[in-house]
Amino acid sequence: MKKLILSVAFLGLGVFGFAQQTSKADKAQKRAEHLQQMKQELNLTDAQVAQLNALHEANAAERQQEMASKKAERMQKMQQNNAELQKILTPEQYKKYQDIKAKKMAEKKANFQSRRAATTVTK
Repeated sequence: MKKLILSVAFLGLGVFGFAQQTSKADKAQKRAEHLQQMKQELNLTDAQVAQLNALHEANAAERQQEMASKKAERMQKMQQNNAELQKILTPEQYKKYQDIKAKKMAEKKANFQSRRAATTVTK
């Protein structure tokens, strides 16, 4: 009985794992299918579908721009933080800080890549 429950649980987790991985082509296809579904359900004209598609594309472009500006703000804050650290720490301490930070980033990158490899193997 326990094996059956565990099997069902792992099967369910596997299904959710596959559902999370979508490519840009999949997203574009889903967007197109959604527009076609809206067209049928709401009895939209081709002109209305084109307007909706343009609206969705404009919103997507706006979101991309917002993300880029937020990234620029984060980078600026990070540079300000590093400048403050350089004022507080001695050159040796700052060098050691950078080495520790680089080591942690390398570990995070390795962990991310191993998780990513594990998920691609399960496909």
